[in-house]
Order: sequence, then structure tokens, then C-alpha cells
Amino acid sequence: MPDNRGIALGAVAVGGIFAWSGLFNKKISTTIKDLIKGQKPTPGPESNVSNDTVSANQMIIDQATGNTGAATGTAAQNQAIAKKLAIPFGWSSGNQWDCLIQLWNDESGWSNTAENPSGAYGIAQALPNTKYPKAGQPPSEGGSASATAQIAWGLTYILTTYGSPCSALAHENAYHWY
Repeated sequence: MPDNRGIALGAVAVGGIFAWSGLFNKKISTTIKDLIKGQKPTPGPESNVSNDTVSANQMIIDQATGNTGAATGTAAQNQAIAKKLAIPFGWSSGNQWDCLIQLWNDESGWSNTAENPSGAYGIAQALPNTKYPKAGQPPSEGGSASATAQIAWGLTYILTTYGSPCSALAHENAYHWY
């Protein structure tokens, strides 16, 4: 039976780029360039969204994560990014979102610079950290510790390895790693 994980991974990546572009009213090519650079997406020159609307929407996004155990403002911001990126997976609410919150609260506290003694790094605790795209890797490795790159990689890893955040969390609870 052929292994279709590569095809699934590609489809998830493309879906994420389309979702990201739609959320920020940007051209797909601009979104890809931003992702490669590890930059936070913002409405670009092609956007017709006013700054007031962007500020109001950002306030809503910042509050959308609710009581998720975010220990810092940065953790809450990273959860807001994850909430957007989890939409194409169908994991941005309900039980799967709760499992993702718990999984990454336990793994990294949602810190994009979290390191553990094993060498696991970032929000999703990639081991080695070179599993992340360059933008998600630590600055010492030439990356920028991009939360967005780490989250996008982590969501795809969960999908291709466990199928869902709740399955990944169950494995984490049973074996203390995922």
C-alpha cells in the first residue's frame, strides 16, 4: 500500500497558505514570502482593510483564545496564531482545540524559544529543531524562532503522525512524548 503522507502534507500546507491569505487579505505569493521569512502576517498593500478594522479584529483575535492557560502575553499571541492556522484542520474549536492547548501548554507553555534538555525546541518541541522550516529554528541555527512556522509544522506533524490533537495528547499522556 503506498504511503500518501507526502501528498497529505502538501495538501495541508497549501490549505494553510490559502487560509492564511484569506484571513489577511493578501496575495498567495506574498503570504508564501512572509512565511518563508518568518514574518507575522499583516494586511499588505493589496488589502482594502482599514487600520481601524485591523485593530478591532486583532482585539477580537487576542480575546478569542479564552482561558487557555497562557502564562504570558506572548503565549496568548501564539495561541491566537494557532487558532487561525488550525482552521483548515478543523481544530480551531471544541475538543480538538482544547487538546491542542493542553498538549502545547505541557510541552512548551506556548513559548517559541522553549528548549528542553533533550534538545527539543519551540512550541511543538521539534526534535531535532531542524525539523522546523528555517524560520522556526533558533537564531543560533540561523532561524528566527518564528511561532507561525513552528505552529504550522506542529499541526502538520500532529495530523500526519497522530491524526488529531486529542490522539497526540493521549500518546503524550501515556508515554510522556509525542
